[in-house]
Formats: sequence, structure tokens, C-alpha cells
Amino acid sequence: MTLAKAITKFGFSEEETALIASDREAAGKYFPADGELFFLKNEFIRKYAVPAAVKPEHLEEILQAKTILESDADIIRLLGYYYYLLYRAEKKLAPYQLPVVKRLAAAESGCFYFLLALAAYPDAIELYQRKGYPGNVLKDTFSDMSVWIEYYKNQLGFAGLSSRILGWMQGHILGETFRLGRLQFKPHCKFFDRVEVYRNMKTGKTIALSAAGIRYNRQGLLYEPSIDHDERETWISALQHTASSVTGNPVNPEGYVKSGQITLDAAEWKKVLSAGDPVIDIHIPAIGPMTVEACADSAKQAADFMKKFFPELKHRVFVCESWLLDNQFEQILPPESNILLFQRAGYLYPFPHKSEAVSRIFGENAENLGIDSLPQKSSMQKAAAAFLIKGGTFRNGAMFLLMEDLPWGSNPYRK
Repeated sequence: MTLAKAITKFGFSEEETALIASDREAAGKYFPADGELFFLKNEFIRKYAVPAAVKPEHLEEILQAKTILESDADIIRLLGYYYYLLYRAEKKLAPYQLPVVKRLAAAESGCFYFLLALAAYPDAIELYQRKGYPGNVLKDTFSDMSVWIEYYKNQLGFAGLSSRILGWMQGHILGETFRLGRLQFKPHCKFFDRVEVYRNMKTGKTIALSAAGIRYNRQGLLYEPSIDHDERETWISALQHTASSVTGNPVNPEGYVKSGQITLDAAEWKKVLSAGDPVIDIHIPAIGPMTVEACADSAKQAADFMKKFFPELKHRVFVCESWLLDNQFEQILPPESNILLFQRAGYLYPFPHKSEAVSRIFGENAENLGIDSLPQKSSMQKAAAAFLIKGGTFRNGAMFLLMEDLPWGSNPYRK
């Protein structure tokens, strides 16, 4: 396929086409021009759709979309080349580096990225078996594919995966993300967030301090220019260390940063979490209620799993960043809400990046609908819509939980 043809057919820029064209000769040797891609065979797809927990009706939709893809030789060449660049090239590309394949209908696009993810399942299963990870962990982790196929179906009307979720699935495929009970965990993470955490060696009390140079609004939330239009009502944090003390702006366990500073005596307070420390990152899959009991069991499984299979990382802390950790949910949800119970299990702190709350609560295209057109079927949708109508804006949030403060749900920071 020529550069000009790729640009015209797939909507790639010249830079994108040059990127993916750099290794075509080696890829051609890997996939002969007249050879069939092994992961396009129906028997392969049906076999590995089982650990992916793909619903039978979704699988049939995907196989129908595949027949359309197969009618275009250029699409199949591109699919094989993308597989090579992701999984077999000497210098592999990350999914986000691959140009998004435009000008495909939703069904065919969803099939394209589904096939790219499923193609790596044999290697992933072999990895799990070689490492000795339990069979139930393999089963639960790989079944996340079905969650995202369902999401794609709900949003676009067809079974498949989006290009964005192909990137998320790489964590499962490469043994970097594991589902252990209700929650998913990523062991190879570093704490890069903008707080330092201290524990009193006598009382066991925990206090988080904001890093220096961060702008907050008057409520103690991160200043977001698109939300907090008046910069005059903001302030900037400071943090000073000496040999005998540390002085800074405290973050309360509900996730609000105070403009007044406190000083901690280094003889009494020990730093237990700061930038660069190894942490276990938590992800919350959309697989049903996240009760305290289920999360407690999941956290215990994760602690045991990490000690057994990743002892060299010496994990001490769980962290989580999510739209579900917006501390404003305290204003709109009932106290017994699982979301609030989840938040209270840890120590909240502000976290940047745009919240996904609107799209996750109301649907992928909800932000384009306008407030008056938002669906209000569930109690969550009704509460969120009322919050937005009153002028509220959802924010991201994060929390940490020290392993020594397990079990989950004991609320060690709010007593």
C-alpha cells in the first residue's frame, strides 16, 4: 500500500503513515502476502472468546463484522501489520502510538480492535501458566474483555472494542493488570501524585500534606480554569522540609486541602508515602455492586497475591484514581451508597484530569446532549442530573490506603 493510498483510504496523516510504514519489510516476512492471519480464523476466535467471556450473541455480531473486514484486502494487511507492531516487532509500539483507523463503520471498527486484542490471548495464557498465576485469576482477568464489549455495544449499538480499550487490554495481556475478586490491581506502579503522607509513630494518626506550588480554589479542590473561572479566589500550596520538621497544607481524609499550614515534628512523624514509592493501583471494573465486603475480600486477595508473586516490589500502599472518587458525591448520594462507602475506606485527595462521570453515568455521548436531554432512569442518573442542573461540575478524585490499615472498610482515617 502506498503512502498516498494509506492517507486517502484510512485518513492517516503523512506523519502517521510514515510511522507505521517504517517496518513493513520485516512485517511482510512475518506475514506472507498470500497467508491468512491466524487470528482471523473462526476456530481461533471461538476458542479464545471463551476465556474472554464473550457472550454468544456478541460473538456472532463480531464474526459478521469480520466478513466485511475480510472483503477489503488493505484492511486485512493493516490488521496484520498492527498485530506485528504491537506484539512481534523488535521495537514494539504501544497501542496509543498506532494511528486510529478512521473511516470504518462502528461494527467493523469494533471488530478490528477486538481481533487485535484477542490475537494476543494465547501468549497471555502461556505467560500466566509459566508464572504460576492461579487459574481463577486468569479467568477473572481475561473476562474483562466482555465488560468492554458490552460497553461498546451499549454506546454504539454493535459488539466490539474501541481503540482506547485496546490500550487498556494490554495490561491484562502483558501480565500488568490482574482482577482479584471484585477489583483490578496493577502492581508495577509508582506513586506520582502530589501529596506526601506522614504517620505519627506514637498515635498512629495519618496526615497527608499537599506538594508545593499547586493552585487550589477556596473550597480546597484543585483549581480548574474551565470550572473555577475566577483565579482571584485561589491560593497556592507550600511545603517546606527541615532536618527537624515539615510544614505544609494538610489534606483532610475527605479530600479537601486547607489553606492554613501545619508543622509536623520529624521526631514524631514518619513519612510513609511520597513520589516514586511503589504502589498497587486499583481499578474499578463495571461488573456490579462494589460492596464493602466484596472490596475487603478483593484487597486481601491482592495483598496476598502481590506478596507471593511480586515480593521484590515491597508494596505498602493501595492507590486509586477515579471519577468515582469525586468527594462531591457526598452532596448528592445517600450515606449508604456503595460509592461513598468505597470512598470512606481510604484517604481522599485531589487529583487532576477531566472526570469521566458524565459519560459513565449517562452514556458516551452525554456531553453532547445538553443537560435537559440527559436520561434520568436510575437513582444515580437522577441525582447526578440534579447536581448538574444546579451548576455543579464533576471532578476527578483519588485515594490511598496503607496495607497496614486493612481490612478494607474499617475507615482508619475518619475515626
